[in-house]
Amino acid sequence: MDFIELSRTAIIIILGAIGLATFGIIFGLLYKGVDRKISAHMQGRIGPPIRQPFRDVSKLFVKENIIPENAISWVFNLAPLVGLAATISILLYLPIGGFQPLLDGVISAKGDLILILYLLIIPSLAMVISGFASGSPYATVDAQREMATMIAYEFPLAIIIISFSF
Repeated sequence: MDFIELSRTAIIIILGAIGLATFGIIFGLLYKGVDRKISAHMQGRIGPPIRQPFRDVSKLFVKENIIPENAISWVFNLAPLVGLAATISILLYLPIGGFQPLLDGVISAKGDLILILYLLIIPSLAMVISGFASGSPYATVDAQREMATMIAYEFPLAIIIISFSF
């Protein structure tokens, strides 16, 4: 591979990652709005508008970032970013809309499934680490609950994914 082809591939991957991240965020929020609307109708309520998650995120960006007094601040602030990066990285290995995955062929097909399995665990682990780093006893209890939930569903998920890969 010469330098021009290598740089062209890198630019395609970078622009594709930005596009996939935008796609994932927009459609994730849209699906969350539809989910909330359907849940409300199942409970006999009107529910929020479908665009409500977009409003919630825009409101979240203007709020002040409050770090608890006993928190390990750098871990508390870094953990959600690590979870977001892992979630966006999953999109790079999935075929979307009939297109090949952006990082197709980087790892073997069976390796991609195992890598996706590991990347699915990272957001939950980031939430657990952030809860422990907050210094709050309530967040510690919630982090312990999240760890118990992870133990309950990660092992069966791993078995299902590995069995489909062979």
